[in-house]
Formats: sequence, structure tokens, C-alpha cells
Amino acid sequence: MANVRPFQGVRYNTEKVRIKDVVTQPYDKITPVMQETYYKKNDYNIVRVILPYDSPNKYEKAGKYLRAWLNAGILVQDKTSCIYPYHQEFTAPTGERKTRKGFCAIIKLEDFSTGVVLPHERTLSKPKEDRLNLLRATKTHLGQIFMLYPDEKNFVTELLAPATSLLPVIEVEESFEEGVIHKIWKVTDGEIINEISKFMADKSVLIADGHHRYETALSYSRENPDAGYVMVTFVSTSDDGLVILPTHRALYNIKVEKNECLKALNNYFSVKKQHSLEFLGIKRHTFGLYIDREFYRLELKNSSIMDRFVEPDMSKEYKNLDVTVLHSCIIEGILGISKESIARKENIEYLRDAKQGIKGVDSGRFSMLFLLPPTGIDEVRRISQKREAMPQKSTDFYPKLITGLVVCRI
Repeated sequence: MANVRPFQGVRYNTEKVRIKDVVTQPYDKITPVMQETYYKKNDYNIVRVILPYDSPNKYEKAGKYLRAWLNAGILVQDKTSCIYPYHQEFTAPTGERKTRKGFCAIIKLEDFSTGVVLPHERTLSKPKEDRLNLLRATKTHLGQIFMLYPDEKNFVTELLAPATSLLPVIEVEESFEEGVIHKIWKVTDGEIINEISKFMADKSVLIADGHHRYETALSYSRENPDAGYVMVTFVSTSDDGLVILPTHRALYNIKVEKNECLKALNNYFSVKKQHSLEFLGIKRHTFGLYIDREFYRLELKNSSIMDRFVEPDMSKEYKNLDVTVLHSCIIEGILGISKESIARKENIEYLRDAKQGIKGVDSGRFSMLFLLPPTGIDEVRRISQKREAMPQKSTDFYPKLITGLVVCRI
């Protein structure tokens, strides 16, 4: 089902630039401070293309930068079609050193209705409009879409092991995720590439990160029939390096009185005051609440409560997700914040770092902070197989696939 192929990647010329100075985090992870830092690092930093400064002609500028760098030999296209093994060495929250092993290739774009490519999160219209305008201007797939594929015996990883035992063509530590070492190799061997393509041919793949970019590529392919493939890094669902971090929710611009809020929560949750964050992740349907400089542990009294807050046609698996309980029962149900407001991010901010959220509450920037355990990979798989979508920012796969290692011209 999945049509996976090699491609002639475009990469930075290491004789003209230092890779560390030109790669970045994915566009949607780049804050204004990070954007400014990247701009100052190097005149050829990829941020100028993936996230140009806001202006009426910013997409046109991005396209001009890319073409100029190609013409000047700053970016060079590989002469043969390749599959690019991509490894990331990092330290997990447990303190264990891990390596996530994937490979970069292109996949034929398929509508979600075919079941070949499965999403797991909802998308928003504004980011898709932005990425489509950029794609029209650059005619290049710039960022890595992260997809998962079933491979219980890690057949592909073992097949690529001889290549990845050699020196990589790129090895770099990106400055905003310290301690993460990114390595890529080139594989041009036709037999290996054909073996991988055949292995993937009967698989369904799951989008882990990059839903907006995939849907944008689909839209662009309808405008341009020759743009039928998109660049992806594939990782096996059995890979030992798969790590999902929690994404906490900070709420702002809402008027709430602590005691009234706790009273309302007590109708559906066991509410207990705590002294620290250590209670997180102990039990299913258990959350942390930080409000008015105090911690509270919230535990859903009964899972059947979710029937009151979630549409009856949604699956049991969807209703049982921690992120569904938080959004449907607490944020939308009890606090009355609409799905539309959440989609527009009018009252909500998503945070990886709980301490950042705590400081925000203490400073008055946030009204309250909800702390979640991470979503499990099996939960992601089950929801996608049922063709349902989690609330946005339900997963945070760590580390991120950085931008600038290789791009794909259309």
C-alpha cells in the first residue's frame, strides 16, 4: 500500500558552510527569539526559507533565498537517488542514553480515506495555508514529516546496519536541543533500496509529527499532478528509541476563582492537595493542577463519566485517552472554553516544560496549568486505526527531526 522510493536529496555543501550553523528545529517549534538567533548564526541558515520574517512578500523572499543558494552551490543536489538513514542519539527523561533509528525517503501522497497513511491529530487551517504558500514559492519539501511503520523484527534497521556502521555524511548537534546528536548516511545500493520498497509496499503508515505538512503536500499535489510524493523520515513502531513526552496545558485570559473551580472539579474528580509534581504519571486519568501557587491531584472518579462529555459515536479508546478527559471534561465541559477557541489558541498554550508553566502561573501570565502524563504509542496506534483524531498537541515525540539535513525538490 505504501509506495516508498529513494530521491535525489539537496544538502548543504560542507565546504562552504558549517552544518551546525544552518540547521534548525522544525518551523512550528521556532519561537521569535530562536528565529532571531538562527538569522544571526549564518546568512545561509535554513530559517530564512522555512520561517522568513513576516512581510507582505515573505514567501517570495524564501523562494529567492533557496534558488540563490542552489545557484551559488551552497546547496547541492545528490547525483543519484538515495535513501538516507537518520539516527538520533539522545538522553531520555529516565536518564538512559537512547538512539532512535529511522530512514528518510519519499512516499506517494494518499488521501487518508485510502487507509495507507493514517493521521492521529486534528489540524488547523491557518498553519496549512501558511505552509501551502511556502510550498508554492519554493517548490521544495523542506521539513521532515515523521511517520511510524510496523516492523516488529526491525527488518529495515538491520538491513541498513552495514551502512550505518560507517562514518555518517553528516553528524551535528542542533543548538536548541542540546545533547541530541543527529547523523545521516547515504544509501545508493539498488538491491537494498528495492528490499525496503518491497517491505513497505503492504504497510499502512502513521503520521507521528507533521500532519499540517502532509495535508499541505496533498493540497499542493492536487494543484500540481507532478508533485505526487513527499519527504518523510520513517521509524519503526518497535524502535527502542521511540519516546513521547507529555504536553502540558496552560490556560490564560480566563476568569476563574480557585475554590469555585475546585468545587466544580470535585463533582467528577477526586481532588487532593499536593506539595510537588511527583504524583504525575502514577495512575490513568490522573492530572496535576497548579493554581494560585498550589498543586492539586485530580483523579477521574469513574470512566463512565466521559459519556456525558464525549459524542456517543466516539470509541471507548478515544474516551479513555487522558488528553480527551482533560479537554472534553475539564477545559470544555467544566471551564466552558469552546473547541473553536482552543483551535484558535485564544486561551491555551502548550508546554513541554512544566516548570515554565508554573513560573507563568506565578507571574500572572497564566490563570492555571494542567499537567499530563505522556500519551502511549499503543494509544496513538489504536486511535489512528479507528480513523479518529486526538486533540491537537496530544503527542510530543522526542527528539524532533531537525530541518536542513536534507530537502527534497519537487
